Amino acid sequence: MTKQYTYKFRLYPNKEQISFLDEQIGYNRFVYNFFLERSINLHKNYGIKTNYYTNAIILPLLKKGFSFLKDANSQSLQATLKNLDTAFRNFFQHRAKFPNFKKKINTNSITIPQHFAINNNFLYIPKLKTPLKIKLHRKVSETVKSITITRNPSSKYYINMLVEKDFALLPKNNNVSGIDLGIKDFAVITTGTNISDKQSIKIANPKYLIKAQNRLKTLNRQFAKMTKGSKNKSRFRSKLSILHERVANQRKDFLHKLSSRTVNDSQVIILEDLNIKGMVKNRHLSKSISDVSWGIFTGQLKYKTDWYGRDIIKVNRFYPSSKTCSTPGCGYIKQDLKLSDREWICPVCGTTHDRDINASDNLFLE
Repeated sequence: MTKQYTYKFRLYPNKEQISFLDEQIGYNRFVYNFFLERSINLHKNYGIKTNYYTNAIILPLLKKGFSFLKDANSQSLQATLKNLDTAFRNFFQHRAKFPNFKKKINTNSITIPQHFAINNNFLYIPKLKTPLKIKLHRKVSETVKSITITRNPSSKYYINMLVEKDFALLPKNNNVSGIDLGIKDFAVITTGTNISDKQSIKIANPKYLIKAQNRLKTLNRQFAKMTKGSKNKSRFRSKLSILHERVANQRKDFLHKLSSRTVNDSQVIILEDLNIKGMVKNRHLSKSISDVSWGIFTGQLKYKTDWYGRDIIKVNRFYPSSKTCSTPGCGYIKQDLKLSDREWICPVCGTTHDRDINASDNLFLE
């Protein structure tokens, strides 16, 4: 099965190359913001909707009006317009929020669709005379369709290589996994082939953001006291960015390992269709819910099951998995079960239930 796949590697540019990349990224950020503002104004004042083709017609005129854009890679500017068009389509199809203006201090990138070359551990791109050093920690045997160079807030540079990769389907098995996502424990997973051959495992919540909270608070307080535009302000912004990046990388590594192991072990994966957007609005739980990143985890399960020929089933979010007795032949529903009740006893069959294991058992039985 052939799917689009992205390899990500670290770039190590020197000072001159950093200056060049920052300029190119700046050109693309300017074009993105210009056409975003233009699109908003045209729609607000005249009801006119723009797209990639209408914006591409205006691009040569913009380059004449702003001469510095002549130093930009023209194909990268066109790719930026395509990215803006995709952002608008995702918004109108309810897949993403309204496009935001790009800020210099945030993550920024430049896409190079053609005329690049990768030779051993070096990358050659248009308008840059010297090659960029890459740390290729994995072998890329596929043809690279396009590349995107990204600069993080921590001032680290990465290259994303888009390829078409063949994924071999995993051997089929009879295992089913019911997954109950939570906050106290990240998840409880019940795995097996049938009701008499199953086991439930609790996956501890690593709480990466919460563990880094004290350090983040200290840095934020110090950052707020710094003079705007000072070197200290810039230095502390970098420290904050590095800490946030470390937390994000830890979380991403945890989620990838767990989702890959789950997909590898089970032919069918069953979980609840959670209303994550609605749950995040709870101010008492929003930080904890954001830290566990259920949306990212379920997204990983979705595309990995697609890659490897597995099945994923989402159960209706209103299904009372925690309240329903999972004992075969019972099915009693405890309507008055509170979130604080971690265990409960079924008044019909007398079984003592751990609410999270009971929920994962019910999802497994679905």
